[in-house]
Amino acid sequence: MKRAFNLVSVFVLAVLVVSVAGCTKNSSESGVEKSKRIDVTATNNQPVLTINMQGHWKGEDLRENFVTETVKEFESRNPNVKVNIKWNADFPNARKGCIDAAVNQFKTGNIEWDVIWLEPFYYQEFADLLNDQDWGQHYLVDFEKVPGFVESQQPFVISDPQFRNHMNGIITGPYMEGFYQPFFYNKDLTDIMGIEIKDKDMTFEDLLGYFGAVDDYNKKHGTDIPILYDSGDYAGGIGYAPSTWNLFQSLFRSEFDDLDFIKSTEPSQAKLDAVKKVLGSLEQLGKYKPLIPRWEDLPWFETRYYVLEDKAVFTVCGASWMYSHWHGIDARKTMKMVPVEMPMYKPVNHYIGGYNPMFAVAKDSPVMDEAVKLMMAFSTPNTAEKWIRYAKGPSGIKGGISQAGSTTADVTQFDTFITYITNKYGGNIFDSKTVDYVLGEKYKDLTVQFCKHLGAVMDGKITADEAYDLILADMEDVDNKKP
Repeated sequence: MKRAFNLVSVFVLAVLVVSVAGCTKNSSESGVEKSKRIDVTATNNQPVLTINMQGHWKGEDLRENFVTETVKEFESRNPNVKVNIKWNADFPNARKGCIDAAVNQFKTGNIEWDVIWLEPFYYQEFADLLNDQDWGQHYLVDFEKVPGFVESQQPFVISDPQFRNHMNGIITGPYMEGFYQPFFYNKDLTDIMGIEIKDKDMTFEDLLGYFGAVDDYNKKHGTDIPILYDSGDYAGGIGYAPSTWNLFQSLFRSEFDDLDFIKSTEPSQAKLDAVKKVLGSLEQLGKYKPLIPRWEDLPWFETRYYVLEDKAVFTVCGASWMYSHWHGIDARKTMKMVPVEMPMYKPVNHYIGGYNPMFAVAKDSPVMDEAVKLMMAFSTPNTAEKWIRYAKGPSGIKGGISQAGSTTADVTQFDTFITYITNKYGGNIFDSKTVDYVLGEKYKDLTVQFCKHLGAVMDGKITADEAYDLILADMEDVDNKKP
């Protein structure tokens, strides 16, 4: 009797699943019917819709918790929805495999991943693989059209064209990841060396003095401690932002008061003059041979802990999110790393930083409505505050607090830095992974080569004048290319 009852139950559940699948269809913009994805393993005899999500930040300390906790809360509030996360690190070939999986589903129209991992500087990579510069408009949900979304984001994120321009004109999801670019120093080493680092208003002369002080210490004590950690890992454009590139950007931008002028991708002689000036500054720094030998071959991810192990005094190779990387590696050693304001030629009212939408929703997803609802769950004041506490970074989502630490006891040097930069610069921040704003839109593809020239100057391998001539020659090659 029990066996017969179980067979009947299985039959009824199967009929229910088939019936629900047949009755819960969406129509894509192309008119193709999309069946909802049902979790047939549900044990409560109720159909459960499944969202397949490409996850980010696995193993990156509390940033992974930020994702899993938000998803878990979403599932508890929506018991008819299950979120299946596959971390980008778990795809074959990790980052590349995750991107390929998203690209392939858009090529075939068979949407397996409803929520994809998409950072702004990967947009062009998708465009090249899909041979479609407007792929975002064709395949992704434009969240600006989602009711309640605009109101959930910081106003400057919506109003500043730089953010939508990263995604070729659309807003692909909540701007959960905010970051600023700090100048990091290893306080254990600077204390031993007797070097006091400014936490704000650092000038180039200050920076040059710090490099010289480390060099003096090494000569006096017979040590060979590298001054600056850098990496020649340019995966995904310029990858994780080499230290020399970030130093260049801060000094370059401090030559100009007008942030709109800085953002402009129109060629400018004034900007070329600034390039030449900064190259001269890098040459001065390069006289101290500051970089780790064979720095060009260092893979960033595998060596990002070097500063924790006292293998360099300074680094700018990674933004304020480095806290999550380092804290996940060694929480105790992380606390000897101190973030301070970047060096500048003169004070200005803008700073290096940005806000990223880390996930996007496939427009033809069979559970598009549910996936959009999940992304809206990442767009609340509570999640903004959690991000600030967990990641030690700002958020593009509206939150109810201005301080990074939740209590006085929680405040660290990382919280203090984020709060200081937020209060000083507000929304006047700008991030770019490409050199178009420096040289002009036409020369965007010279980004990696440009960064290599900067690194060669910092490494003392070429002079500033030689690097400048190489940059001009690269631009001339672009000019001479046939359409």
